Amino acid sequence: MKVSVIIPVFNRIATLKSAIESVFFQTYKDIEIIVVDDGSDLDIKSHLTQYLSRIKLIKIEKNLGVSIARNIGIKKSNGEFIAFLDSDDIWLNFKIGYQLEMLKKHNSLVCHTDEFWYKKGEFVNQGLKHKKYGGKILTKILDICRISPSSVLIHKSVFNKTGYFNPYMKVCEDYDLWLRIALFYDVLYLEQKTLVKRSITDDQLSLNTPNMESMRLKSLISFLTNYKDHLSYNEINEIMKEIKKKENILKK
Repeated sequence: MKVSVIIPVFNRIATLKSAIESVFFQTYKDIEIIVVDDGSDLDIKSHLTQYLSRIKLIKIEKNLGVSIARNIGIKKSNGEFIAFLDSDDIWLNFKIGYQLEMLKKHNSLVCHTDEFWYKKGEFVNQGLKHKKYGGKILTKILDICRISPSSVLIHKSVFNKTGYFNPYMKVCEDYDLWLRIALFYDVLYLEQKTLVKRSITDDQLSLNTPNMESMRLKSLISFLTNYKDHLSYNEINEIMKEIKKKENILKK
């Protein structure tokens, strides 16, 4: 089973190489690496010369955002499974092999895992607010994004049902997709930590975008509007509660 790893990048060289190398070191070897240069001002290709024989590099001439970069990567992929890796994160070497084994064992198409957090030169503990879940998790992921893109492994057929990342969202695009996936699929959660989520540079979108809650609110309203016929009474009720909660937060 081939796994396609999508790595979007925009002007980030400092951590990109170690991210790519963490894929090289995977114990599972049937992997293709697709690096999508999202209109970087820097010459990304010149920094990856020694890797070009082992990766597929796609250059987008204009910066269009991480959603479109990931979508292009998915559409250009040859793998049966899709994995995402942010250019500032690194995987532990057993990640893909372990996830494939667990997906097969549990007859699942989607899974995510726990992770280490590394910020400002040290490992830090995750707060309780970031608790992760598995199974039918839709009503448990309405508040914030509880699934890290770098932790997921998804059968490519899933996107035929859920669609891709919303191309109009440059932030919270992962939250938006997880809602649709959680609506149609049970999501396997593995408590094993399989990656290091790093915050080394100061260019993370989540750190530099004001009013993130407003984006999640827009996503929730759109989700409820478009998928109301697929939702249970309880799910609709919980979504309405979260919409009101987010509206009150924004009013303050």
